[in-house]
Amino acid sequence: MSTAKAAIVESISKGRLHSVPSRKAAPAERLEKIRNMASALLQEAESLDHENSLAQSSAAVDNLSVRSGVNFFDEVRRFEMRLISRALELNGGNQARAARMLGLGTTTLNYKIKSYEML
Repeated sequence: MSTAKAAIVESISKGRLHSVPSRKAAPAERLEKIRNMASALLQEAESLDHENSLAQSSAAVDNLSVRSGVNFFDEVRRFEMRLISRALELNGGNQARAARMLGLGTTTLNYKIKSYEML
């Protein structure tokens, strides 16, 4: 967990936990609060997954040695695929928005998706 997220968690007091559903609330209200909490948890899980994949990429570069070698083009391919997947995920699968986010033309992004057989 990042230090910023840890600070937020530590700052939460019992008084701020009013959004946690209680048995006294109406079922519809409790359900809505639970859905909101689940959505926040899913977003956090996606963020952690993204941070983990970035850490793995960084570790691969840090462990690089003359003896082990590395296939540059395979590494670039893997990195691009993760980056494209993440952009598509963040944009709900919309290729035009994902392309804009990545600074690519939509045809370039579509070409990469097809050439990497991502669909």
